[in-house]
Amino acid sequence: MKKIFFLILQTVLQLADSTSLRVIQPNVAVVDSDMQELSSFTVPLHCGEQYEGEQIHWEKNGKSILETGNRINVTINGLLGGNFTCHRPNRDFLNYTILLVHPVKFHKALLLKQSSSKEFVSCSARNYNGQFHCSWKWHHERTHKAVVYFAAIRNSSDLNCTLDSNISELTCIDKDYCPYSEEPLSINLTLLVRNMFRLEEHHRTFFIRDIVKPDKVGITKIQDNEFEWRPPQTWSFPCSFFPLSYEIKVVPRSHDCDYTGNRVEQNETNKTHYKVNSKKPYTFCIRAQDPLTKAVWSDWSHHHQKKHHHILEK
Repeated sequence: MKKIFFLILQTVLQLADSTSLRVIQPNVAVVDSDMQELSSFTVPLHCGEQYEGEQIHWEKNGKSILETGNRINVTINGLLGGNFTCHRPNRDFLNYTILLVHPVKFHKALLLKQSSSKEFVSCSARNYNGQFHCSWKWHHERTHKAVVYFAAIRNSSDLNCTLDSNISELTCIDKDYCPYSEEPLSINLTLLVRNMFRLEEHHRTFFIRDIVKPDKVGITKIQDNEFEWRPPQTWSFPCSFFPLSYEIKVVPRSHDCDYTGNRVEQNETNKTHYKVNSKKPYTFCIRAQDPLTKAVWSDWSHHHQKKHHHILEK
């Protein structure tokens, strides 16, 4: 079914030199406008083959419009698309078309760029099991928002994806993914979102190996100034095939792990223990990364160490 839908997505009707119409879902069509400025354009609508010869009345967003008949042309001004419904004279509902406007050359305005990745859609994988997670942040002024369409495709095959109830996150899994071999083809993610009748299109292309971000490291033992830890429980095993490298930072106790000023002790290691040399209060920070891809560091784990001796075992 999804393959058929993807073909429908590519069906384009040229309306003018800079405007085209495409169907992205049953009863949902998009006007792609390449105009630099908002303008008016005419779009053809069709109630249905089965209603040929009948008297048909139309409404836009619940209000009657002048155009009548099974096939009509409507004028769209700027971003003012709408929900067009067709009815018999007694107002019996027959069919509908939601018409969205996609201003191709306008700046993105529905989603915000994420500070961590500088992308509108951020994707990450906790390990190499073939599952990944994508998220986005809506602009706070978009109160009539919706996800119109989403798909993740690799090698012309659709991956299994689920949209979270908050319509801000997507979880996908590639059941054919093999973590023990090289990824030959990338994943292509498409996300279509709308607010009112304005549509935005977002695309990401990536390999799982490039978005792997381990979960936070678990510090398991602290004795005096010696620390021990283990790989995240969600990390792929065996560790001999899926190694991790660790970045250690020791910063003054009043600062967070991103501090880069004076009195910072910083090292990288593939071991799971470390001894701090500082005799002053400090914060011990540690994060992990796949050393083979050097893709994304995990978030920091930390422990605030006071002057007195401290023992922690988990």
